Amino acid sequence: MSAPYAMLGDVHASSISPVFVGRDAELTQLTDALARAAAGEPQVLVVGGEAGVGKTRLLEEFFTAARRTGAVTALGGCIEIGADGLPFAPVSTVLRSLHRGLGDELTAAAAGQEGELARLLPEVGEPTHQFHDEDGRARLFELTARLLESLSRERTLVLAVEDLHWADRSTRELLAYLFRSLHHARLVLVASYRSDDIHRRHPLRPFLAEVDRLRTVRRLELPRLNKEEVRGQIAGIQGVPEPPRELVDQIFQRSEGNPFFVEELTATCASCDISDSLRDLLLVPPGRYALEAVDQLGHGGLRREVHEQADVVVSPLNSTSSASKSLHTARMISSHRVRCRAVKTLCRYFVTKPSGHACGRHNDD
Repeated sequence: MSAPYAMLGDVHASSISPVFVGRDAELTQLTDALARAAAGEPQVLVVGGEAGVGKTRLLEEFFTAARRTGAVTALGGCIEIGADGLPFAPVSTVLRSLHRGLGDELTAAAAGQEGELARLLPEVGEPTHQFHDEDGRARLFELTARLLESLSRERTLVLAVEDLHWADRSTRELLAYLFRSLHHARLVLVASYRSDDIHRRHPLRPFLAEVDRLRTVRRLELPRLNKEEVRGQIAGIQGVPEPPRELVDQIFQRSEGNPFFVEELTATCASCDISDSLRDLLLVPPGRYALEAVDQLGHGGLRREVHEQADVVVSPLNSTSSASKSLHTARMISSHRVRCRAVKTLCRYFVTKPSGHACGRHNDD
């Protein structure tokens, strides 16, 4: 084992970096929004970025900064269940968090509308309306906006919804309503989504297009880290002032600046192996589903093209041999992008295939 890697044998700390690097500009925009909200001007920010780029960590840092100013924070996450998720799930989570923190004050703010708001927050009473028609939904949306305005009179609220790419239609519509209708509130609304999951026909695309037309909404796109930022992240994980240059070069090359990959590789590069969490990520869709789909098509030329791009990955990852894993470590990280290219190949075929092809039903996929 070379000296740089031998140094890692004594590292037993968590791979999560104790230092926050590479997001000063984005955190500044969020804290500026907090200051504007504290002055009574509601703020809306939509944060996008690929998987592992640090959206959740950015929100954690922002929430910590907001709480230091006396703001009340609440976080909800969308859930990938079924074709369209659970209706209003992240909004209900946010309201339940506010109810736990504000208690009687929220109950008082909901007074007179408990039966209607119970659709989102059962803690305030029994639902008296089902809101199946458009008028009922509009009423529920308006009551939600009023509740948030009321709660923000005495303090600043910072509310966030994560994983918007999994949001159901009801959640998207409610958020769009809040983005447009909140004009006088000490409130910051943040929504995050995974940009690499947003394919051409993803239901979030119309929502994002609508958001882009609103002057009151700011979009933040998180880029990957540059080499100097990766060096700082590795130093923080190892607890050293300056990590070995060779190590920084190799991890930056393999991770291409994705913070999650940097963390996983830093934690395991003493053995040139990969962690279980990284292995699981590299084996999940879209790559596996692309290979399964193309095998079912029975189209020889397409099958060869897709498999040629993707088959360098799966066998080494499934191997129990440490040597085999070590040999392919460099290829594993790039496979995250290789599999995306395989999926794109598949998608191009669906778009350009002759009419009447037996797999025409995939046009809507």
